Amino acid sequence: MNNECYVGQNRKMAETTRVSEKELERREGFIRAGHRERHVIDPFTWSYPWKGAGVMLGVSTAALYLQNRWNKKPYYYAIVPRLLLIGAASAMGYAAGALREKHYQTRDAVIEHYMQLHPEDFDHFNDRNGRSFSQVLLPWYPRRTQYTRYD
Repeated sequence: MNNECYVGQNRKMAETTRVSEKELERREGFIRAGHRERHVIDPFTWSYPWKGAGVMLGVSTAALYLQNRWNKKPYYYAIVPRLLLIGAASAMGYAAGALREKHYQTRDAVIEHYMQLHPEDFDHFNDRNGRSFSQVLLPWYPRRTQYTRYD
């Protein structure tokens, strides 16, 4: 009888913790890359090419600064060729980000195509609430070495 009450409490709790479909869509849209509104201040909202360009710009500018400090040169020492190198590094970062974005788009297209061809393999994803944790875990039976008998 105690087990029946316990199972009933779990069901009631599971029903109260479920969220609406609209809320699930909002959460998934917020998490996925490219679905958030872009802000200049927040680099997590930038696309991959701009992230790559920003990283390369920052790394190359820091390298320029540290090399000048190490060699005790002023900030404007050989500024024109170094600015050209910073621009080239930023362009390479942009190209690497574009390549990464293309890779992810191709991967997603292949996965979506496979899911369209084989929808029966993905039916379990339609239940957004999924299984309860008690259904996921297997029963555990302790088998400790100090309790084994050697006959």
